[in-house]
Amino acid sequence: MPASLAFLAAALVAALAPRRVGTAAGVLAGAATAAWAVTTPGGTLAVSLWGFDLAPVAVDGLTRPVAFVFGLVAAANALFAHGSGADRRELATQFAYVGASLGAVLSGDWLTLVVHWELMAAAATVLVWRTAADRAPGYRYAVYHQLGGALLIAGVVAHHAATGTFVFESGIAAGLPRLLAVLGVGLNVGFLGLHVWLPDAYPAPSVATSVVLCGFTTKVGVYALVRVAPGGSRAVAYLGGGMLLFGVTMAILQTELRRLLTYHIVSQVGYMVAGVGVASALAVDGALAHLVNNVLYKSLLFMVAGVLVVRTGEERLKQLGGLGRAMPVTAGAYLVAALAIAGTPGFAGFVSKGLVTKATEAAGFDLLWWVLVVGGVGTVVSFAKFGYYVFLREGSLSPADASRGQAAAMAILAVPCVAFGLVPGLGFALLPGGGGTFVPYTVSEVTKAVVTLGVGVVAFALVRRPLSTITPVPDLDALYTPAGAALRDATVRAVAAGAAALDRAGRLAVRWADAVVSDRRLAGDYPPVGRGVLLVALAAALLVAVLLV
Repeated sequence: MPASLAFLAAALVAALAPRRVGTAAGVLAGAATAAWAVTTPGGTLAVSLWGFDLAPVAVDGLTRPVAFVFGLVAAANALFAHGSGADRRELATQFAYVGASLGAVLSGDWLTLVVHWELMAAAATVLVWRTAADRAPGYRYAVYHQLGGALLIAGVVAHHAATGTFVFESGIAAGLPRLLAVLGVGLNVGFLGLHVWLPDAYPAPSVATSVVLCGFTTKVGVYALVRVAPGGSRAVAYLGGGMLLFGVTMAILQTELRRLLTYHIVSQVGYMVAGVGVASALAVDGALAHLVNNVLYKSLLFMVAGVLVVRTGEERLKQLGGLGRAMPVTAGAYLVAALAIAGTPGFAGFVSKGLVTKATEAAGFDLLWWVLVVGGVGTVVSFAKFGYYVFLREGSLSPADASRGQAAAMAILAVPCVAFGLVPGLGFALLPGGGGTFVPYTVSEVTKAVVTLGVGVVAFALVRRPLSTITPVPDLDALYTPAGAALRDATVRAVAAGAAALDRAGRLAVRWADAVVSDRRLAGDYPPVGRGVLLVALAAALLVAVLLV
């Protein structure tokens, strides 16, 4: 039985039952999914539908770690959403979104994956649209993701035409099918240039919706990228490096909580994309390990930001300060998550970043290795900035700390952030290659991590004052949005002009038909039919002529 069905059932319960019951259903579905992922035997459910061989459920080394962390985070977020005041409809839509995400990850064929891919886009659009103060981000989310879905579908159809099957074998067929699929998946992943929907959409909705979106959308994309292009590519590997540098630079320059964290989704997914591009067994293990760890600590960071927003009503970093004493639980959760994402020894990010960088070095990607190291320094700078402005700097705010539901959710995610760092074997057991021969706690690995942390802290101390004068920094959407609006308006004008031209042509054709039909008796008997047939014939002839030309 696919674990995604548990969340579809939880969505139904959440929509109809009281909020407490719906929350409990979500927590149980998440816990059951996590347990199912690590205990169910590997295999594929094969069926035949409409003449196509399909595999709607498949469990292997790639699906197991992703399904496990999705279940764990979904259970935690159900508690967080309840503690943050999410209503029944928001809970139900979140559970449906999680179910669609799991369905995509557990698919064994491209057709099933595409169906769940589109369900994800629909559910996420509803979440952003319903819970954001401004509907524009939801509209743009829908536009971007329908474009990505169309590209992926085109790639899958072209793949079937080339191979005759939808079942996963060795990725999408090389050439145009793979290019289309990579672009479609890349939009969900947040490839550089295709990432603008992330900082537009993720800071806009309710805090609980931000958590569930940050944990699933891009990570399903990374998983799908491994399936689409299992052989990797140097271009994809260096694209990951570009995402890392761009994302971390933009994060350092941000002045709002959730926008800073959103740009770090771009940067951290860059590590995963780099691993997928390098494509060695160790690199794929690194990409999946970083996916798992990133879902944990990035969801925890968004929960911290959510508590801050709910308790203070403020998103702007410069308006916060001094909250370390007022909100010790939230500050403690932040410390765990920040140390994890910074790659501190003893925390989960140290292990997965080490896997990716070691695999990159072993494969001979020397320049990419340096990019990953520099990106690690930038990560330390940005989270030193977050922690300083929110918790350490003097401030006048004294809000209440996290609610019990929010605190419980953060604790659920903080524990594996530490456990997977202190006992790497726990995380390695989930990976298809078991982490290979990588040993995280060697002198060289620990030294590299400590030096990265030290350089990052010193760098923040040096740039802290200049950063305090930074105003909001525009992204490519400052170009894309007006360009898209201009294209939309031009299309409307062109269609209107074309319709007017056709109307004039139709009127001329009617007058010509009246002149041709000179017999008053015949014209009186059949004018509507005669004119209609003539107009249809003329339109068809015009269409054929255009197609021939």
